[in-house]
Amino acid sequence: MGDVPEVQVTSQEAQKALQDLFQSSVGDAEIDGIDMERDAHVEGFRDTIKLMPHQVKGRMWMKSREEGKAKGGILADDMGLGKTIQTFTRIVDGKRTDKEKEEGYARGTLIICPVGLIKQWREELGKMTVGLKVIEHHGSGRTKGIVLERADVVITSYSVVSSEHGASEGGSDHSKTAKKPKAKAKTGLEDFIAEGSDEEDSDEFAQQVVKKKSKKKPACPLFEIDWLRIVLDEAQNIKNKSAKMSIGCCALNSKFKWCLTGTPIQNSVDDLYPLLKFLVVKPLNDWTQFRQHISQPVKAGKPACPMKRLQVILKVIMLRRTKTDMINGQPLLKLPPREVQVVQCEFDKDEREFYAALQERTTLTFNKFLKRGDVMKNYTSVLVLLLRIRQACGHPGLVSKDFSEEKDALDPKAGKDDKDEQEVTQQEEDELADLLGKMNVGDKPEMCPINLDSDDSDESVVAIPRNEAAFPKKSHKSNGLPKLPPSSAKIRKIVELLTDIADRSNREEKTIIFSQFTGMLDLLEPFLKHHGVKFSRIDGSLRPVEREQAINKIKNDKATTVILISFKAGGVGLNLVCCNNVILVDLWWNPALEDQAFDRAHRLGQTRAVNIYKLVIENTVEDRILIMQDKKREVATVALSGGKLSKNKLDLNDLIALFKPSNGRDDDDE
Repeated sequence: MGDVPEVQVTSQEAQKALQDLFQSSVGDAEIDGIDMERDAHVEGFRDTIKLMPHQVKGRMWMKSREEGKAKGGILADDMGLGKTIQTFTRIVDGKRTDKEKEEGYARGTLIICPVGLIKQWREELGKMTVGLKVIEHHGSGRTKGIVLERADVVITSYSVVSSEHGASEGGSDHSKTAKKPKAKAKTGLEDFIAEGSDEEDSDEFAQQVVKKKSKKKPACPLFEIDWLRIVLDEAQNIKNKSAKMSIGCCALNSKFKWCLTGTPIQNSVDDLYPLLKFLVVKPLNDWTQFRQHISQPVKAGKPACPMKRLQVILKVIMLRRTKTDMINGQPLLKLPPREVQVVQCEFDKDEREFYAALQERTTLTFNKFLKRGDVMKNYTSVLVLLLRIRQACGHPGLVSKDFSEEKDALDPKAGKDDKDEQEVTQQEEDELADLLGKMNVGDKPEMCPINLDSDDSDESVVAIPRNEAAFPKKSHKSNGLPKLPPSSAKIRKIVELLTDIADRSNREEKTIIFSQFTGMLDLLEPFLKHHGVKFSRIDGSLRPVEREQAINKIKNDKATTVILISFKAGGVGLNLVCCNNVILVDLWWNPALEDQAFDRAHRLGQTRAVNIYKLVIENTVEDRILIMQDKKREVATVALSGGKLSKNKLDLNDLIALFKPSNGRDDDDE
């Protein structure tokens, strides 16, 4: 399915909309009339709930946005500062008015979140608010539209939005045949920008965003309703503008729209475009305008002006506070210290030989693509090549001979039916798509320093036969216990770290172990059992009840000191302050997602210092990933906080560097 057609505007209209946008008030400006003591108590909340000072400001900021012409925005507070509770204040403060009822809006707020967080949203609503009718719209027995319209809050998942949009009139775009709204039934979205747009333009735009309710073929429930408010939780999930969930979310209709995300930019400034499109921020909801004013100049190595534009825009539509920000001379959130350590692990002789053989083969294949100039045409193959050498850093046993198995690891649609993982499995492919999409192929790249044999004509993704590689043959015997599989550098380091943690804390401290590969967790389990480590586990194969059992076990069973978590299934949403140690087995392309995972432990309620261990194999692709993470972190920091972006943008040579043979030196890193 293609993108929903973009809103097209002329250059004059774009310039006017930008001027109007820049004239709006700054999101974090002082709001008149705030009484910190009075406004910390919310009618509709339980008596025991009192807002923190920064949450009071957030409450009043959201109120001012909806009462003005903006009709929404981005709440991008750092993880742990209470985006959820601030959203609850808007739900109970901003109930549907009689006028909005006459205009045809439903009474409720639609909350869209990752499937694993649906129960958590419902539970938090129950703990904090009173008198709200809440419905979960998920699973095979989903509620009909008439019931949804009568709810105060409807909670659904991105996968349901994708599914219903696909089934709704064959997934066609409602805007193509949308009828002109009645005078009293405007969406309010045409007023997102400050006053000044003429009525004719507003009506023309409204025709494109208000969907048609077909009598012949009714749309699915979510798309039949004019919602009062839509909230996207973990809104970075729609950052791929071509993904079904992004297209579906932008096709929904409501008066007010909110994006909640602690990581609005993960890879590049392009991540912001789908959020601006969802919020209908003129003129940058038009991809042509966004590309012209923001994306292309940044990619061209001229970031100063577009980054300044972006900073101004974000100050208008976004409220963002970090944990270290001060209010009344105190940090917003008093948390114990958090220390991130990059822990170097050493291959043994067999592992190093295996990795070297694998890297040589992958480099040969990659160099063929470079020589022919068709790296982009072999996009999937490049992904698999990178996947293989990353897996080899964890354990040789992760490297599969079967291409189709690895394709399943990259493509959620080709693998098992794990809805929990499907919503975020796409992220890895998106990360590399972003990287490859930003390659300036006009630059003349270096070749990887491996000679191509003229008779080596195999163009398929390289396979490493086990009898040609130095596969570790060592196994471990134990008295009375099953024979252990071959170990690896990272497994040895994990056992060492867990032993140190147990010794220093008298077995009182608990640890989260994250890996992107469930196969790595499988390989680790027998070693934990061998060393007497009691653990629980969360991955995408678990049913909701099993997931809750795993969480309860690590929280409430004193003897259980470790929880194994698939990065994709538990990187967001979980509250695991019972753990104060985190081991990241393999690096993610995206440092923002790593930070989200770390905040499962480092958040409100944590009483101990948090120790984070990022395991890295020296002189491998992982060294290069660390460098790329630093560059991505810089882009996000500059866009969100201001400052100057250096010109060391990711380019084709960065991708080439990932395939460079390991020689024990990093002089070429600069």
